[in-house]
Amino acid sequence: MAVGRVRLLFDENISHRLVDFLHHESRLAEMHHLRAMGWSGKKDVEWIPIAVAREFVLVTGDRNEVTRGIITEDLKQMGARVILLGQFWDHLPRWERAKWLVRHIEMIVNLAQRMTVGSAVLVHKRGQKVFL
Repeated sequence: MAVGRVRLLFDENISHRLVDFLHHESRLAEMHHLRAMGWSGKKDVEWIPIAVAREFVLVTGDRNEVTRGIITEDLKQMGARVILLGQFWDHLPRWERAKWLVRHIEMIVNLAQRMTVGSAVLVHKRGQKVFL
């Protein structure tokens, strides 16, 4: 990917309203939601290759490789760049999710800008990163 403005694509387990807010208020990156792309309800195996081809960095709280149908190694082989939100994400109420994402969006954008093709990072609640 060329150096420049990073493109983030947020999965359905992150509120589309929150993504719109972050995009319009922060202007840190180009931010889109799966729903806005018209891919809502599609299986991951359908939309992920398109997103990768369009050079999006995927941001998701979906770490369940069984329901997703794609394992992390498959994503890496496809050339995806993926930021996985840790298990904490599943247990946060909506307001806490919003606060967490607003607090950490700069870190996520900075991380996305540095990611290489075929990489995945797990982000924990306090912002710790584990490269997978």
